[in-house]
Amino acid sequence: MVPNNSHRRILVVDDHTELAENLAEILDGEGYLAAVAESAEAALARVPVDEFHALITDFRLPGKSGPELITALHQLGYGFPSLVVSAFTDPQTIAQAHEAGANAVLPKPVDIKALLAALQQVLETGADAALIKQRPAHS
Repeated sequence: MVPNNSHRRILVVDDHTELAENLAEILDGEGYLAAVAESAEAALARVPVDEFHALITDFRLPGKSGPELITALHQLGYGFPSLVVSAFTDPQTIAQAHEAGANAVLPKPVDIKALLAALQQVLETGADAALIKQRPAHS
């Protein structure tokens, strides 16, 4: 158990519900309080109701994308850190996420240790986490 995390609420947004719930369980096991939303629209409805300290979102979602969600949250005055996870980590995708205000972009499948380290870094320092690069494809 990590005592510093005990009151930190994390919102996980992914349209793959099982993946989101699995990640939420892992976060709960690390001492965070995790909640799940299946779309950006559901997340936008939930944020005013619950206090969150960070966002972990998929890049590609039905409706608004992860970066569009981050932009909308910032426009509404929510400035908590955000991490984007994506199966696509090409330079354009990474740039879109960072331009929207993401503090880190991590490739899917998500390396849990890397995700937890990035989350801890952005929560403690407010600084962007180092980009974790996708493993090179073998040709």
